[in-house]
Amino acid sequence: MASIGVDLGGAVDAHTHCYPDMSINEEMIKLSRMLGIEQLWVSYHPYSMSSFRPPPEEVWRVNEFVYNLSRRFREVRGFVHVNPLNEDAVKVTRHFIEERGFIGVKLYRAVRVNRRVVDPVIEVAVENDVPVLIHTAHRLYPNPRPNESEPDDIRSLALRFPRAKIIMAHITGGGDWEYAVGRVRDLPNVYVDVGGSVADYGSVEEAVKVLGAGRVLFATDTLIAAAVARILDAELNDEDRVKVLRLNALRLIGDGQ
Repeated sequence: MASIGVDLGGAVDAHTHCYPDMSINEEMIKLSRMLGIEQLWVSYHPYSMSSFRPPPEEVWRVNEFVYNLSRRFREVRGFVHVNPLNEDAVKVTRHFIEERGFIGVKLYRAVRVNRRVVDPVIEVAVENDVPVLIHTAHRLYPNPRPNESEPDDIRSLALRFPRAKIIMAHITGGGDWEYAVGRVRDLPNVYVDVGGSVADYGSVEEAVKVLGAGRVLFATDTLIAAAVARILDAELNDEDRVKVLRLNALRLIGDGQ
């Protein structure tokens, strides 16, 4: 396979997605291998679903798609997409973690996580000792996005479930990342991923400074070029860079670290 001059040394992409178009997934895997990304933590792309509150049958179908992808590509580790408003939310969560080997839960914009309706799903994650990745943003512009969790919602959830492993998604994905990391500074069970499209200088360094290098995760959210540039440009020492790229994620899922 051709080299592109970048080797991320067995990195873990802690937040990415797959698509119904298999050719896109194949290209993502190919590029990830070229970059030295060893694991992809994958859930189905939410904009490829019928709504942000998908019905039960669709939730089962898209998670089965991820499962089949994981059987085809060794890099893919599944995160079960859950709509907590569905009556079978706990059942689907249990099935894909306990029967299909998924390593985490993904919550999108069905409902904000300050609502108690999410609690049964979180309880399953805690019971199985898997992380919960939550779409989050603190918007800087007037663009209402119903049911989108904010850092304050993450804080509320983390305080309710101190044993939960919570990943606040893509702090560099279009919100106020300084506010976001500040709101979870004192919550050791909250991690952040630095995926997304925002290329603000110093964002990775600030997250490491505020939270410590052990609570920051490399991720792309499918925006591979921006994510790689952001981590390579970050002014981190070698030890902290390896933690962000790989070791923190492996420790989070108990993968021999």
